[in-house]
Amino acid sequence: MKFSVLLFAIGAKLRISGLASAEFRKLLRMERFVLVIRTADGCRARSYHVGKGRAWARRGTDPAADTQLVWRDAETAARTMLSKNELDVYSAIGSSKLRILGNFKYALWFMKLAG
Repeated sequence: MKFSVLLFAIGAKLRISGLASAEFRKLLRMERFVLVIRTADGCRARSYHVGKGRAWARRGTDPAADTQLVWRDAETAARTMLSKNELDVYSAIGSSKLRILGNFKYALWFMKLAG
């Protein structure tokens, strides 16, 4: 549940930031991609669309995703994503709790936007 709320909140934050800030809209124009954050079992997933100065999110996995962040489980994902220590994400990658499928550049770009 905590993971699902977190995924929803990230989408809302991106959308509101894009509406409220001209500077943020410039960032959203720099790249165009679809990123999915999901659990390995596929039970929880959200697709984030970035481009044309906008960002929006939809429930579920988008088959046209350029990048997927696949978490081993929802509890680990929520704990790591809420951590104040940025190195926890890289630690999760190193310990196979998080797999990045597709374009790594978009994963890093998204973390910058959502951070």
